[in-house]
Amino acid sequence: MQTLKGYCEKNGLDINKTFDMVLGEGGGILPQKTGMQGYITEITDTSIICINDKLGVKKEIPFTSFTRAEFGIANAQLWLQCVVDERPFVFCTTRRNWKAPSAKLLLDKIGEQTEILGMKEYNGYTGKKFFLYMWK
Repeated sequence: MQTLKGYCEKNGLDINKTFDMVLGEGGGILPQKTGMQGYITEITDTSIICINDKLGVKKEIPFTSFTRAEFGIANAQLWLQCVVDERPFVFCTTRRNWKAPSAKLLLDKIGEQTEILGMKEYNGYTGKKFFLYMWK
């Protein structure tokens, strides 16, 4: 299994503008062969480009199509639950990835289109007192 860094190097992508996501619900926007599907997501000024080489998928999703976003925690993972083109679009990543510059860029771009609710969940999950937060 190739790392995100390795994928970026191989494909000439900026690691600070690339996000590794696990899609929980694609709402028909992105295909899912299993319950959850992995995607490499390149962040541009106007969109995210979701890539899954195994499925042969490369799909651009404009930030203007995001109309709702809210963080929530389920199964000890931080999920961003969005509405994109009036359909559910839900994804997560690791705690380390949520703290990365690429995640902050992604949240900034989505936040330009719609308020991101549940930032308390994001701050608790990515904060220094993570273990105390998760035990509550």
